[in-house]
Amino acid sequence: MDRGTGDPGAEAVRRGAFVVLVGGVVFASVAILVAAFLSWVAGSLRPGVGIASLLAGAIAGVLAGARTADPSAPDTAGAPQDDRVADALALVAFAAVSFRQFGWLVFERGGTLLTLLPYNYGDLPLHWTYVTHLAEGAPFWPENPILAGERLRYPLGVDLLTAVFVQLGAGLPALLPILGLAGAALAVLGLRRWGGALAVSGFLFSGGLSGLQVLWTGRLQDYQAAVDWKNLFLALFVPQRGYLVALPAGLVLLWSWRRRLLRGEPALAPWVEGVLWGALPLVHLHSFLFVSILGAAWALGGGRARAALPTLAWAVAPAVWGAWQVTDGLRAASLVGWKPGWTIGAHNPLAFLLLNFGLFLPLALAALALALRERRKEELLVLGPALAVFATLFLVRLAPWEWDNTKVMLWCYVVALVPIGSLVLARVAVPFRATLVLGLLFSGAVSVTGASLGRGPRLEVLDVAEHAAVCRALAGLRTARVAVAPTFNHPVALCGRPIVAGYAGHLWSYGLDASAVEKGLGRLMRGEAGWREEARALGASHVFWGPRERQAFPFSTRPWADAGPPLAQGAWGALYALR
Repeated sequence: MDRGTGDPGAEAVRRGAFVVLVGGVVFASVAILVAAFLSWVAGSLRPGVGIASLLAGAIAGVLAGARTADPSAPDTAGAPQDDRVADALALVAFAAVSFRQFGWLVFERGGTLLTLLPYNYGDLPLHWTYVTHLAEGAPFWPENPILAGERLRYPLGVDLLTAVFVQLGAGLPALLPILGLAGAALAVLGLRRWGGALAVSGFLFSGGLSGLQVLWTGRLQDYQAAVDWKNLFLALFVPQRGYLVALPAGLVLLWSWRRRLLRGEPALAPWVEGVLWGALPLVHLHSFLFVSILGAAWALGGGRARAALPTLAWAVAPAVWGAWQVTDGLRAASLVGWKPGWTIGAHNPLAFLLLNFGLFLPLALAALALALRERRKEELLVLGPALAVFATLFLVRLAPWEWDNTKVMLWCYVVALVPIGSLVLARVAVPFRATLVLGLLFSGAVSVTGASLGRGPRLEVLDVAEHAAVCRALAGLRTARVAVAPTFNHPVALCGRPIVAGYAGHLWSYGLDASAVEKGLGRLMRGEAGWREEARALGASHVFWGPRERQAFPFSTRPWADAGPPLAQGAWGALYALR
């Protein structure tokens, strides 16, 4: 039953937030779907494709937001005053941290673009590369711009949407923080809609017990970075840009399904649910898998499978197409493997779980026990599948780097917060509840505060003058692959041009076997016998020679320099055509 607040102003704010949330996630999802499909049909991302995708997204977003009535009561309606205070504090904290992290996602100091957060240091240049590569009109479905001979197997949705704006004239250094803040705004609305203040603060301040070190060190820093279960906001939401759409879209979808499939209550229109579900593979494959598992469990366990069919009808075609494209015909499934113990290794299992997850697992197990004892069907269908998936991730790995399992563990954690709140925290006295919440969130709060102070190392993304000069040198040239020293932020890649091989850590983490390409690149860059044949085999049309190359290949004979003058040169190095 809906409960009014009795305050027309609060009611208008609630409805406005609902319109923004639903309209925003539908806009992004439709724009990404249309941009990907039309780019695939046209052969590349083009301005006309970008304009059409934004128009389609805007129309769908307005329809979804304006014509979909909010069927639920406000999260804090009828709540005690202390709950409303907690709600306000959670929203303010989320806003402040988001502004700090995304506002300083990339910023200039002394002719260098920097980033605040260490987690961004490797991921940000990779996203920059993908965006500029797509905006430069890469053939679609694109090849991998950082490895010769490989198709791009990556959910590129958010980077593609970013590339649309870049191709239409937006500057990437300004656009990245703007889109980050927009995604954070949608995420906090989605978290609040899903689970109120506990979901908002629980996600923002996720962690274990490592932050307790502040009590004897006196230093505020990200202590969770030293363990495997890191703060989710810092380690996943900020650097891995797919979550900017996947988190709010997935939460809206689960919120609507909870009403439709578990409660039999009015929910979002099936076409809205179908659009959000169908676009998820292009945005974030891990989120798509988890949401699909939970939706299937709810439809079957709630006895309302028929009610899910209209949504499935809308979602199946885009979801199958998107999943097929980003996995290269399901080739990515080969990355899944048996890995008992996750990252526990030689650690004591109980000590590992307690240090990493703190009170989360004890509270989740307590909630599960209460749900079983009291036969609380909704809580069982929410908590049971989430904990089952969480446990399974301690037995299998989803990628060569087993830490990537946290991309799904994030969802298990966020979903479990709701029954933890309703079955455990809501039943204890206020002082004890405050103690449990403090224990759950303290370490994450310390980590987020420490990471937001800006006391870490100087993290240089690119040199502005070097980047501009290299991009000018490449402008107007037709390049296939450029042979460069394999590094995570090479200016050629940041200008959007495909390189023979990029940073080995990125290639390995995506399950790409780059050994043959890297060996061939080494022989080419050292100028060894047969270097021309290596260049042809790698598809290399040019060689870039600059300070990184001199350091990586100090004994190179540089035979390509004897074939003619460079096409361009400067303080940044020289660019040679392979003839």
